Amino acid sequence: MPGDASNHTTDLGVELGSSLLHGLLVLLVLAGCIAGSVALLRWRRHEFLHRMAMRWIGTSTGEPTQRKVLRIALGVLWLIDGALQAQPMMPAGFVPEIISPQTAAGPGWLATLVDPLATLWQQHPVTADAITVWLQLGLGLLILFSGWSGILQKVALWSSIAWGTFVWVAGESLGGLLTSGASWLMGAPGSAVVYVVAAALLLRAPATWSGPTIGRTIRHAVGAFFVAGAVVQAIPAKGNWTAHGLLEPFTNALKVAQPAWLSRPLNSTATLAADHPIAFNATLVALLAVIGIGLWVGSPRVFVPTGIVLCGLTWWLAQDFGVLGGMATDPNTGLPLAVLLASATPMRRPVARSSRRRTTSASRPLGWALTAGLTTIGLVTLIVIPMMLTVSMFGPADATAALADSGGGIVTLDQRPAPDFHLTDQRGDTVSLSGQRGKVVLLTFLDPVCSDECPVIANQLASVSDELGSLAARLEIVAIDTNPVFHNVADVAAFTQSHGLDGLTNWHFLAGSPPDVQSVLRQYGIGVEVPSVGMISHSEGIFFLSTTGTRVAYLGDGANPDLNTSYSSVIAGQIRQQLQ
Repeated sequence: MPGDASNHTTDLGVELGSSLLHGLLVLLVLAGCIAGSVALLRWRRHEFLHRMAMRWIGTSTGEPTQRKVLRIALGVLWLIDGALQAQPMMPAGFVPEIISPQTAAGPGWLATLVDPLATLWQQHPVTADAITVWLQLGLGLLILFSGWSGILQKVALWSSIAWGTFVWVAGESLGGLLTSGASWLMGAPGSAVVYVVAAALLLRAPATWSGPTIGRTIRHAVGAFFVAGAVVQAIPAKGNWTAHGLLEPFTNALKVAQPAWLSRPLNSTATLAADHPIAFNATLVALLAVIGIGLWVGSPRVFVPTGIVLCGLTWWLAQDFGVLGGMATDPNTGLPLAVLLASATPMRRPVARSSRRRTTSASRPLGWALTAGLTTIGLVTLIVIPMMLTVSMFGPADATAALADSGGGIVTLDQRPAPDFHLTDQRGDTVSLSGQRGKVVLLTFLDPVCSDECPVIANQLASVSDELGSLAARLEIVAIDTNPVFHNVADVAAFTQSHGLDGLTNWHFLAGSPPDVQSVLRQYGIGVEVPSVGMISHSEGIFFLSTTGTRVAYLGDGANPDLNTSYSSVIAGQIRQQLQ
């Protein structure tokens, strides 16, 4: 039975910050120990250690400029993605705001693949988000600071390919290519694909970076992106030939509060697209196709800068720089694609240094200490911390899951007297709030013929009573019948028996005449809708009433069967506080 679920995203920033801080402290201690140990070594007297370090960490000298530019860009992009994933709204908002809409718009097999992962995230939202943050920060650090010729660089690049592919499938739903609203302007075929391509290029043998081959390979790869974008933009089923479909990226961008000098060009572009959608889309398709083909067969001096300009304009005017809006997970496709294309431009090779100079530089203890410390941080961030956190993901849902699912957990209320009532419970006894003085009361509102969410809430409350043990003697659980059709004692008694609640002496499911019940519902702000077909819809939530009969707290929703234990723990904790 659907209820009035909250549309806002819960902020779990405190919990996420605490989790990340614990990991950061571990990193700092570990990195400090390793950096200090390395600083004490005299590398010339420890040739074996020096050779091992060169093998694993490698060297940063002699790297071709084109490769260096692309490597630094990829590392920085992963760091940006990690920082964006650390936003306070991400733990609770990532699945409902980003993943679920994408999978709902895609094919059924994709939802079947992603849904178990989404469920796991919802059961451990803070831990799952922290793992994502650490993985992406670790990729960025390791790509940036491990020497380009070392083993760890290859580990980082292969990990980047694996994680980028996973993000493209599970996080971007294949870049939206299989949805009706896919478009170049929205970021199709997906920024994660650009990350994967960049990492694959960086894995190429060093010799390939010394000639024109690598530039041609990059141009061909980006050209394929442009041609794919033209095809997606041109498919009629994607809706990009209509003003409604074409305006979606601009509408999303204009919802974000930003300075006038940024919003004014967006407005102008959106107006142009709305007034002339066919001409606008035809021009965009033509530009994408011409630039894409030109990157394969045309002059690099013409089509490389032209492609970079188009990527930049897309990133600005359609993707709103990707990171604005509070729920962005990456800068979108325009920026990384422009950076990838820029790395195809021939650049001056670095000045060669003598072998003696390289050895002397590599032998400086402080230099190696810094490199070893940063590389260690990247390696631990990428592998060790995520593995440690992943272990807890396979346990029962934690308390943060209930916080996310309920729209923020238990909310403190102004302590006002709870409106009293006199209704009849499933045993035929008259129950009033005034008669419950001296006990904590959990007050909720259920439908006795509901077979969906109401039984889940009732069972969660029963679990609370079991979890409290002897304290349950000071608790009363009261539910009020919200169904104006099934409003008799027999109805609430049947619900109580069918769901195994008749053994709870502190359980009271109250019924009464529709006018009496409606009066109580109005006083507690509970809305009820009776459709012509199907189950009724009503507000869901639990009021916490003190021993003196005042409303002290409220917990919204709570009808997620996967989070029964989490809700029970949260509710029981609140009751213990009230009984102290």
